Amino acid sequence: MLWIWAALPLVFSGSQLSVGTQEAESITEKTKLGRNVRETETSCPKGLYLGGKFCCQPCQPGERKHLDCTVSGGKPSCLPCTEGKEYMDKEHYSDKCRRCALCDEGHGLEVETNCTLTQNTKCRCKHNFYCNASVCEHCDPCTVCEHGTLEECTRTSNTKCKQESSRHHFLWLFIIPVWVIVFVFIFGLSVLIYKKYWKRRPNDPESGISNSENMPMISSDVDLSKYILAIAELMELDKVKKFVRKNGISETKIDEIKNDYFQNTAEQKIQMLQWWYQSHGKKDAYHTLIKSLKKINCCALAERIQDIVMKDIKNSTSDNRNENESENYLSSS
Repeated sequence: MLWIWAALPLVFSGSQLSVGTQEAESITEKTKLGRNVRETETSCPKGLYLGGKFCCQPCQPGERKHLDCTVSGGKPSCLPCTEGKEYMDKEHYSDKCRRCALCDEGHGLEVETNCTLTQNTKCRCKHNFYCNASVCEHCDPCTVCEHGTLEECTRTSNTKCKQESSRHHFLWLFIIPVWVIVFVFIFGLSVLIYKKYWKRRPNDPESGISNSENMPMISSDVDLSKYILAIAELMELDKVKKFVRKNGISETKIDEIKNDYFQNTAEQKIQMLQWWYQSHGKKDAYHTLIKSLKKINCCALAERIQDIVMKDIKNSTSDNRNENESENYLSSS
């Protein structure tokens, strides 16, 4: 009898241990199940995207998301991209389309295929320009041969020229009269003296000095944001870099923009100009742009930008005047 009473605590403790182990295993299973449920709720099946609290179907190429879907597996509200300015070439779930690329004429490029809702702009080299790189950011002018052409220039290879023999060089020295050499020397010397010592006139394009009487009467608070694309198309990338450097944009920011849009020089120019304008502010930005371009010997470019802004302001003023006349006429009648 004594051994029975002695064995009872061991049996009882063993049963408690067994029950405790089962409870621990049950808790572990519940934890795993809860984790699996959460993973199922926060992840979507292949081909669907998480929009809000539901897994939604993607928008089609040429569209962007407007509103999320309202049921799991449903279709979102999608809107078409802006024709000629934006595109999207694959299924996606973004609320923005991609911007169409610009073919920079200043770098020898032209449009081969226009941008559509589902395909980006395709660029190629202009006539008499070439590019032999796998990815062309700009095209170089074809070489003009002095002594004959072996192979004509194409869009992917430069001209191959004939080489003049050394015998011809030797004979050429005896053919040129001495007075021609003297004339060229005197002419070159005269040009150097003129550039160095003569005072340039205010309207001289190379002087960077403009006549105040010819300056357009434009407010210092012109909104340049709507002219950024047009200005970027007119300027070469090197000129844009030179301009933003002289107007407070750090070399670090310039390199960052270049790396973000490595294969798109047109977008690099747009981003640099937009960054300068945002950091400068609207006040007096227009006059700062014109003066800075003249200081870096881009007077012709400054005049083209002035013409664009002036024409736009005149058109806006004319439209407002016509509207006011119409309103006055209606009120008087």
